[in-house]
Amino acid sequence: MKCFNAHTHTIPDNHKGIYQSDAVYTASLFSVGIHPWDAEVKSLSEIIPALHHENCRAIGEVGLDRLKGPSMEIQHAMLLAQLALANELQKPVIFHLVRAWDEFYALLKSKQTPWIIHGFNSPKQVSRLLQTKVVFSLGPASLQNPHMQPILAQIPLNRILFETDDTASDINQVYLDYSRATSTPLEEVYAQIEQNFLAIFGA
Repeated sequence: MKCFNAHTHTIPDNHKGIYQSDAVYTASLFSVGIHPWDAEVKSLSEIIPALHHENCRAIGEVGLDRLKGPSMEIQHAMLLAQLALANELQKPVIFHLVRAWDEFYALLKSKQTPWIIHGFNSPKQVSRLLQTKVVFSLGPASLQNPHMQPILAQIPLNRILFETDDTASDINQVYLDYSRATSTPLEEVYAQIEQNFLAIFGA
């Protein structure tokens, strides 16, 4: 069955995925955005041309990070500018979030397109996030976290995507690990993740 990878730093060669591009057009579907770590050294003008390319299917990674990068004020201003672009261009948003949940929840009122939390690995946030319409993108770290495994089944499968991020992991293994952790038939996992991916990013 075909695998779908919502966020990868390696151009997919044997599955369909969203490649994290540095404003470079590729034959693969890609996302482009200004990472919060770079919010002080990069400008929107660097990514706007790529955002209009037919293969650009999302804005990201964007977000907030309290552990690394410039001040939260600078990160927040850059994030707001990119969220405005996402609404204007009607593109999904791939979020990088580190210890900035309160700020994220405050921004939800501006949500107009799908928001995806990449590498989601924050079990304490699950119950609150389930009250929103955000999408959970799970990767190797998420599925290997013993604190995440007991609550994975609480997240509806129609709100989940899978990713490999910047690891060398096989996306097939992510599917398998999720299937085992939640006792969900693998065929059901493949079918629903494909449906989720195509609904958000298109064919």
